[in-house]
Amino acid sequence: MKKIFFYVNTVKYLKWQQVYFRLIRKLLKPKVTEKLQKVRLYGSDKWHHELLYKNRINEKMEASFLNSRKILNLPADWHQESPSKLWLYNLHYFENLLSENSETRVKFHSKLLNSWIKDNPVGFGNGWEPYPTSLRIVNILKSWLGGFDLDHAVINSVFEQTSFLSNNLEKHLLGNHYFSNLKALLFSGVIYGNHKWIKTAERGLIIEIPEQILEDGANFELSPMYHSLMLIDMLDMLNLCRAFPKNTSKKLLVLLERTIPKMLSFMDAMTHPDGDLSFFNDAANGIAPSNKKIKNYSQSLGFDINYKDLDDCQIIDNSKSGYFCGVVGDNKIIFDAAQIGPDYLPGHAHADTLSFEMSIGNQRVFVNTGTSEYGLSEKRIRQRKTCSHNTVEVDGKDSSQVWSGFRVAKRARVLNRSADLNKGNKSIELKATHNGYKTLFGGCLHSRKITFDKDSLRVIDSLQGSFKFAKSRFYFHPDLNVSLENDLLKIQGASFMLHSDLSNNSASLSGSSWHPEFGVGISNKVLEVEFESNHIEIFFKWTVG
Repeated sequence: MKKIFFYVNTVKYLKWQQVYFRLIRKLLKPKVTEKLQKVRLYGSDKWHHELLYKNRINEKMEASFLNSRKILNLPADWHQESPSKLWLYNLHYFENLLSENSETRVKFHSKLLNSWIKDNPVGFGNGWEPYPTSLRIVNILKSWLGGFDLDHAVINSVFEQTSFLSNNLEKHLLGNHYFSNLKALLFSGVIYGNHKWIKTAERGLIIEIPEQILEDGANFELSPMYHSLMLIDMLDMLNLCRAFPKNTSKKLLVLLERTIPKMLSFMDAMTHPDGDLSFFNDAANGIAPSNKKIKNYSQSLGFDINYKDLDDCQIIDNSKSGYFCGVVGDNKIIFDAAQIGPDYLPGHAHADTLSFEMSIGNQRVFVNTGTSEYGLSEKRIRQRKTCSHNTVEVDGKDSSQVWSGFRVAKRARVLNRSADLNKGNKSIELKATHNGYKTLFGGCLHSRKITFDKDSLRVIDSLQGSFKFAKSRFYFHPDLNVSLENDLLKIQGASFMLHSDLSNNSASLSGSSWHPEFGVGISNKVLEVEFESNHIEIFFKWTVG
């Protein structure tokens, strides 16, 4: 019965197009509907070539994705979902064509491409699913624009893949998958001179860019990782439009040029001082190119990178996405006062409402648990739950009902949010309330107030309504030395000492794990503080030096 309610509360948010195209996909199977008439491709000396990825496959056929390594046994391994389906997807992306020093492995990459063509007949296997197909098409064509020669078999195959994809767009999913489909059609349309593909791509992108990129620059799925991936997509398409101005519309060019700066600003706001991602919703390092590479790519296309002044006291209110970013001195806090994402597409959402992360200088202190895998495992489900984030869990429930690998039923709504900056004493105050624990028959609202300055953090949590038990959790970065003795919490960092007097609270310290990349788990500590009334106040103080 519970699962039926989950299904109902999940499906009711879908767009009608998602339901319609799910039915269409059951009835109509995609196929290649066009034939390549000429071999000549159209290049441009205005293309800015960037090598964005690490080398993941070497000449000994050792492949390493998601921190899992294996010796490839082709052709069998083109179709083996081992170690995971996502690992197999990565094998089919061909990001190696755009990896560091890829120009020294031209013969090997040509051999691998022709092996793929021979062992992956049209429409057969994971490699022909629309998402890996989209990424592979673009990676092959970008490598060609950068000087990698394609033989006739590869040229013909990319054309067939695009024709197949044009009849297999992921309109039943939408979001980043559909966006990647449109990007692939645009690249092939321009380079093969196929006006139908260009028209389909531009018509879709002109709708999807304002839909998927919010006014504050955030990708609407509210994952810093997917934001970075989509920013690369936007830079690639701008690069293409500038390289082929006669083949693409001015409208798309202007839209890309206007949107990218906002996306760069959001990425910068959501980045810790150590230069890496913050972990809200599905987020992990090592999937998207690093922020440094993204900034270098942006600069090569003429964008100015305005680095935030960490010696200032400021609040960055990303009001459309919901995230607050506070900077005091060289310390930074990121507070999730956001909705979980678009109602019709919450697949990458976690039940992390009102969670936060914080750094003192370049050292992360409070961290969410992160994301180490996709799929249906217990680990995947647990990493999405409220108990894996720096926020409050009530009655053992999640603030939003995350279930299965990528589903959400009932969702928390942020009812109010506010920020106050005190320039005089250089402190900030962040506040928000959500209703994820409220029901028709009772429950409670969770309100959180955070006060943050150069050497202290105060977190006040209040529960308004009825509940049986509740816990507030604080996860610490694994590099820290954390202890709790006689109700005194001590945290030793590389350049600071933090402490908190917990004598007025029921607190305990236990082991946990942090997952900054897929396939990675690092032992860390978590502080759990139990509610003995409807109110908890925790004060953290630190000294630097």
